[in-house]
Amino acid sequence: MSTDATPKAEFLYGAVSGVTLATDSFDLGEGVEIRQTFAHLFSANMMAFARPEPGHHHPPPWRAAKGGFSYDIEAEIRAPSRTSLGESFDAKETIWWIAALLRMARFPYLSIPVVSDHPFSEISQSDQEPTLTPFETEGRIFSPAHGVISVLESENLEWVRDKWVLAGKLLNQNPKFYSVVKAFDLATLRGRASSSLLAMWGGLEQIFAPTPGELRYRVAALMASYLEAHGTTRLSLYREILKLYNERCVAAHTAQEVEIGHLVQTYVIMRNVLVKMIDINQVPTQADLETLLLSAAASDLNHVEL
Repeated sequence: MSTDATPKAEFLYGAVSGVTLATDSFDLGEGVEIRQTFAHLFSANMMAFARPEPGHHHPPPWRAAKGGFSYDIEAEIRAPSRTSLGESFDAKETIWWIAALLRMARFPYLSIPVVSDHPFSEISQSDQEPTLTPFETEGRIFSPAHGVISVLESENLEWVRDKWVLAGKLLNQNPKFYSVVKAFDLATLRGRASSSLLAMWGGLEQIFAPTPGELRYRVAALMASYLEAHGTTRLSLYREILKLYNERCVAAHTAQEVEIGHLVQTYVIMRNVLVKMIDINQVPTQADLETLLLSAAASDLNHVEL
């Protein structure tokens, strides 16, 4: 991180919904912090029925309508306008990245519905009007088990603390890795399962497909070789991936909607791929993958850095 004299960092605050925090606060480094708070964000639908005069509001009557949305905000991510990751990581990108890693780690239903220019705990007492910007307002296909309160424990936060800067550098340096992570993180937004499945496989193909043709068997074999050592476990995973890739082909070439279970299975495998890349701080090349696939001497490479 730069040590030159710079103005005091400005911060944005991302509202964390879907989980609670086990501790009062947790320092993630470089000015990024996650801490307990509480706020209830809600938006009610209102309608007006006449066009406004220039420069004026819509005239009454106004009518409240059913609908809208609401979120309980249990924590906030404080992010500075600058980090060592450079200009590509402003405060909003940092907030997204921390949330994406938490979703990847354990909490795929976590969301950041709104970003504020003030800490949420201070808004009610502040003389200044906050700026609240909608951020992640689309629903996700995952949710915590019924009656279970999801808690961000120290072990989850320690993994994010240890990885977010190094993995952020991978995002900056490797456009393929960035697009794969984005495809993965967007795949759980509520919508058509087929579109999400295609997006995930499109991301995986950027890393595991050597050429635009001959995809199915080669991609399945390379992914299984990346995740498992030689043996029956690799063969079983290869067959599972090949079956899921067939579902990707169904989604791409027919109007048939894929089963949500196939989407979830693909999500889990893709999550394991990304976590391994982040843990070893390296995106495999085609040469790395071919070594894992074809070299008997590489049977243990899955468990060490490539």
